[in-house]
Amino acid sequence: MNKLLSLILPMFILASCTNKTNSPEAPIDKEINMTLSIDNQELDVYWEDNDSVNAIKEILPLTINMHQYGGFEQTGSIGQSIVRNDSKINVVPGDIVLYNGNAISVFYNNSSWSYTRLGHINLDNSELNALLNKPSVTFVIKGEEK
Repeated sequence: MNKLLSLILPMFILASCTNKTNSPEAPIDKEINMTLSIDNQELDVYWEDNDSVNAIKEILPLTINMHQYGGFEQTGSIGQSIVRNDSKINVVPGDIVLYNGNAISVFYNNSSWSYTRLGHINLDNSELNALLNKPSVTFVIKGEEK
């Protein structure tokens, strides 16, 4: 009997110590890969690792009809307010920022204001100018699990 218990007891203990990450109570941490296209041109973007970018991932897909503002940016509403951490920053062509917690701006010229950084488009200035220096653009962010 003792031999039988010594064989069964370790198996019972092992079976009760299963990995709980697959249980319904455990949160599933999904990594989302975001892609950006402007007027159907998919772009290479470096995204910041911050709470605002994480909040955007929660509302994807996101399509914004943007309009030119000030001769240096395209801007448009995301339709709701999200978490922000604004600070006065100098932006350069290619920067993507959150403005007032409810709008996204993407720059094709330099500027300075209080924004939350979201990312940067990896294009040279002439390509950015050709893409963004027009009355309006369609800005689309999509996401997929990695």
